[in-house]
Amino acid sequence: MNIYTRSFSVLRPYWRHLITASVSAALYALFSGMLVWMAGPLLTTLFNTGDVAGFNLMSPTPTSGTAADSSAASSVLHQATAVAGSLKETMKGWVDDLVSAPDRQHTLVLFCVVIVVVTLLKNLFLYLQGYFMAWVQQSVMKDFRNRLFEKYQRLSLDYFHRRRTGQVMARVTNDVVVLNEAIDIGFNRLVTDGIMAIVFTAFLFILSWKLTLLAMICLPAVFVFIWYIGKKLRRYSERTQERMADVNSVLEENVSNMRIVKAFSMEDFEARKFFRTTYDYFRSLVRMTRIRHLASPINDLLATAAGIIILLYAGSRILTETGELQAGDFMTYVVSMFSLIKPAKELSQIHIKIQEGMAAAERVFEVLDTPETIVDRSHARALDRFEHTIRFEGISFQYDAKEPVLRKIDFEVKQGEVVAVVGPSGAGKTTLFNLLPRFYDPQQGRITIDGNDIKDLSLKSLRGLMGIVTQETYLFHDTIRNNIAYGLSEIENGKVVEAATMANAHEFISSFPEKYETVVGSRGVRLSGGQRQRIAIARALLRDPQILLFDEATSALDTESERLVQEAIDRLLVGRTTLVIAHRLSTIKHADRIIVLDRGEIVEHGSHDELMRREGLYHRLYTMQFRDAE
Repeated sequence: MNIYTRSFSVLRPYWRHLITASVSAALYALFSGMLVWMAGPLLTTLFNTGDVAGFNLMSPTPTSGTAADSSAASSVLHQATAVAGSLKETMKGWVDDLVSAPDRQHTLVLFCVVIVVVTLLKNLFLYLQGYFMAWVQQSVMKDFRNRLFEKYQRLSLDYFHRRRTGQVMARVTNDVVVLNEAIDIGFNRLVTDGIMAIVFTAFLFILSWKLTLLAMICLPAVFVFIWYIGKKLRRYSERTQERMADVNSVLEENVSNMRIVKAFSMEDFEARKFFRTTYDYFRSLVRMTRIRHLASPINDLLATAAGIIILLYAGSRILTETGELQAGDFMTYVVSMFSLIKPAKELSQIHIKIQEGMAAAERVFEVLDTPETIVDRSHARALDRFEHTIRFEGISFQYDAKEPVLRKIDFEVKQGEVVAVVGPSGAGKTTLFNLLPRFYDPQQGRITIDGNDIKDLSLKSLRGLMGIVTQETYLFHDTIRNNIAYGLSEIENGKVVEAATMANAHEFISSFPEKYETVVGSRGVRLSGGQRQRIAIARALLRDPQILLFDEATSALDTESERLVQEAIDRLLVGRTTLVIAHRLSTIKHADRIIVLDRGEIVEHGSHDELMRREGLYHRLYTMQFRDAE
């Protein structure tokens, strides 16, 4: 399916609204054409001194042929002229019947009544068309944003690690808007302006097909110019949307790291960086705008040139009474011709806007088409309980094509054990933890829970067995209650309070004026590090997980906060299988086993006392980092 078909296929669910909008657009165009067609008869009513009960201003309709015109070409031309003349007489007769009156005054009154009624109907259908099309537009934007957001939830962490946050956000915000504008232009304006262009063009051919063909000599130049402009705009639009993503990225990073910016007095530095980014966006946008706005005046000049040719040619013949049109018909012709300019200009912009939209569509569908590397297998099953062992069997892992982060990792965790993982920075500790809940999949080896390869388990049931508390605690801009009961909207308040109490969080929560309804701010900025950590532990406690993963959960806390958090962790560990990335945790000395990683390999394992007697890497790390814990 090509990009055009795929982009416009999103309109299919809204076909009823589209039909209503299209019919309303068609009727709006027809009533607009009707007002234009009445220009000639109205001129005749005002200035003709003859009988105004009819508007038969045409010269006699030419016959289909003469003895002298025997060629096939002449016969076709005569037939075309005869058909056009017949249509013109029919349409003028219809207007004649509609406003026919005994005298000119009454005819003028009827004209005014008809014009008011037609104008009301025209604007009624314009409103209906605008309303129903706006409904479709907003629905399409909502659907695209929902699809993108849902896709982001299914993509693995490596997708987001390779991209800046602003680039991810730009797909949902800026790109969807640009694509929606293209759909609006490509469908909405295409119907309205397309029908109006057809109506006015038909008027021109009916009134004088010869003059109309003469006016069309400019069309090839217009089409070639539009194609050229559209091709360049698609390329410029891609660049502009990338620069907008850069602006979003710099803004998001600045706001997220505002404390660091102020701590290092980098406000001016950040401002200059943002100014450079917005200037790059400005330059890209100006280039695109320069090309886009070049189309309208060029097309306008070409259309005006065609109009001037017609005015000079046909007007001169009317003045000398040698033309085929009389004054009333020529008035209708001129009004129709200039009324055609606006829809023709709008139609000329359709290709240009669609090219901009297709550039955005490619970026949107690039996300939607991204392969989902961490997915449930077709035969995936749920695992409700963990009862025996977790095994890491020959695990090797690397990010992209870089140096392996983990090499041939083998170890076992029995149900109810506390296993600590230690090692220098960059040893692969966090990566090892990320493999168990399948944030990533290893390139070699497998992980089993009770003999089941975790790839054969559903992601929901696998992660439902686990509670994860990390060094950097992420809270949502919501109330404390909703952060603890994340995703459990129906949970009883008593259970939330119980979890907070076990996590040593109830006391400080109760000190706030709004208690559990206190909004914590973006990422929990209104709370201290220790408070955020205890909220995270309460969140884990509330789910009563069977497997716990602690990733340096107290390494960034002060002594008092660490004590309170450690007490909460000790309660959380009871009766649960736990893997701990150890930094300053007192549980490391009492862990059932300690695994020491270095450069992605297990270099030591055993209890605290065993490892201390060996005086290897663990002894050196403990001496450096854990002396105060003795």
